[in-house]
Amino acid sequence: MLQTYQAIYKNNQFFWLNQVPPNLNKEVPVVVVMNVEPTPTKPKESIHALLQRTRGAWGKKKTMDEIDAEISAMRSQWGREWEQ
Repeated sequence: MLQTYQAIYKNNQFFWLNQVPPNLNKEVPVVVVMNVEPTPTKPKESIHALLQRTRGAWGKKKTMDEIDAEISAMRSQWGREWEQ
């Protein structure tokens, strides 16, 4: 049965992250998997830059009366078969 143990290898030593493997009195084959390419990190965007990018996404500013008029116009176009 294979068991997995996680460690960081630094200065020719293993530093165990979780469970430490048991001491065995026999040779045990070990496979080391290394991440040789650094993972690119995306720079964090500031909240100011985010707000600048989203400016105007909702269109022009409207008054409550304009919004109510649009809603009323949309409602008048609906077909209400249950009311006929």
